[in-house]
Amino acid sequence: MSDKEKDLRSAAERSIRETRKDFDKRIDEIMAELQHGGPGAVEKVGKSLNDLKEDLQSSIHDKFEDELETGRREVREHPLLAVGIAVMAGVIVGMLLGKSKD
Repeated sequence: MSDKEKDLRSAAERSIRETRKDFDKRIDEIMAELQHGGPGAVEKVGKSLNDLKEDLQSSIHDKFEDELETGRREVREHPLLAVGIAVMAGVIVGMLLGKSKD
């Protein structure tokens, strides 16, 4: 694995750890609201959970878009390698699907 790939993997893992840490913190806050809540606790928790869901969807979408752009950039920088990988994947899938049962 090249240094660039290791750096990308490390950055992705760091991002996942940070997202998980943020998620855990928000869950703790929601639990605290439930423990200290009064009559409006259910409504407050519902709003908190909805906000958390929206934040996570946005975060995942942003990370996906970043990774997709990284992939596109790699293909632009190494088009022959990308074509070669696609051809090999096609050959392998073709071999697997084309096997006859004897």
